Amino acid sequence: MFFELFVTPDISDPTLSRDVKEYLENLANVKIIDWGEKTEKTSPHIILLDDRPGDDIALKVTRIHQSHPTAALFVISPDTRPEHIVEVMKAGASEFFFQPLDQNKLTGAIEKIRTQIQSSSAGSKGHLYSFISSKGGIGSTLITTNTAVALAQNQKGKIALIDMSLQSGDVSALLDLPPGRNISDICQNFNRLDAGLLTGVMAEHSAGVRILAAPNAPEESENIYANHISAILKLSRSLFPVTVVDCASMSVNDRSYEIFQASEKIFVVTDVSVPAIRNMIRLTGLLQKKGIDRQKIEVVVNRFLKGNAATLDEIERTFKKKVFWLFPNDFDAAIESINRGVPLVKSHSGTVLAKNIIDFCRKLTDPAFDPAYRGFKGLFGKSL
Repeated sequence: MFFELFVTPDISDPTLSRDVKEYLENLANVKIIDWGEKTEKTSPHIILLDDRPGDDIALKVTRIHQSHPTAALFVISPDTRPEHIVEVMKAGASEFFFQPLDQNKLTGAIEKIRTQIQSSSAGSKGHLYSFISSKGGIGSTLITTNTAVALAQNQKGKIALIDMSLQSGDVSALLDLPPGRNISDICQNFNRLDAGLLTGVMAEHSAGVRILAAPNAPEESENIYANHISAILKLSRSLFPVTVVDCASMSVNDRSYEIFQASEKIFVVTDVSVPAIRNMIRLTGLLQKKGIDRQKIEVVVNRFLKGNAATLDEIERTFKKKVFWLFPNDFDAAIESINRGVPLVKSHSGTVLAKNIIDFCRKLTDPAFDPAYRGFKGLFGKSL
């Protein structure tokens, strides 16, 4: 399935701008993102520029490349001098087109970028799992945090845990980490983003997890944009065997879209309450409308009891897919873990919930794990 490419035309010539926009509107799986505030909040995959007499197009390309390092820059120019083409390409342009514009060549270049992005995503070294809850207060962050810690016990190298609940992140609190450097520090120094900056900002936990915390104050999230998140996730996947992301409840926007697009699996966490199930249906439907592959959207149920089997059947009939995992209701152990700031799989490793989370991680990583098992067994040892 092709995902949607975001293309931004930054073209001064009115006729060329009109022609390019009309052409883009007729391309499948391409969305036009207007230049300006929208490109700050949504990361374009391609930016189209025109080279007008009197403009320093090389300088413009350099500046845009610095502010949007993940975007491919296409330049349309009447200047066919070889030395000019070389100068523009050295400044950071990906493609150079002569005027009048050959639309077939432009189509080929756009599809080339789409293929490169898909290949890069598929070929990234590390796995990326994201968790988003269908309702606040149902224990999604506890599941996410303990999943990262449990995965770290069986991985070579640290596990990355990223708190993308940008206005109300609780990952640091669950791990008893004091306020410190966080994702906003990276975004303020985005032009310097590299492995050193990312790992330097991350807090290191004794459980084998590196944590990129959410901002200390909600207002700091206003200057975190989609292109920041896209680049951070790409770098994290290149550095860590597994990246686990905790998302804000029921939040689907330009920023979270980058997370879902990069995810190998998206775990939608619900419980068996009517509001949570209703929101789960809305959320999974919205993700698919946004072009997210249904195959990587998985529903997991928290605080499940065997008496909830009828509700489980109803969820699966509505979602038209088997629930991936069932986490048991172990409220006392969970609350004690939260209040102490110690991961459940460390402080209460013998509890039903801790063992269940460890099995969940085995299902993610062990090809020999029983695919039918999802945390509970019924009569005669048969998986629910």
